[in-house]
Amino acid sequence: MSGQQIEHLVSMANQIALNFGEKRNLTEAARKTGEHLKKFWTRAMREKLSIEAADSEVPLSPAVNLMLEQQRGQIGS
Repeated sequence: MSGQQIEHLVSMANQIALNFGEKRNLTEAARKTGEHLKKFWTRAMREKLSIEAADSEVPLSPAVNLMLEQQRGQIGS
């Protein structure tokens, strides 16, 4: 994936978390974001987001970071 594609994945994940109420309830937004990504994103997209999250330069929202921490090891499945 190109850098632009990765930026797009990060942007989409952050927007999904925001739409699920990240500012109101971080834990619930993280859970719902994870469910949404599992339902609507391909395995490759989820894996790439997880890999890129290891880079501290990637601007992931708090809910996306929490979701990735909770699902570490199972994000591709």
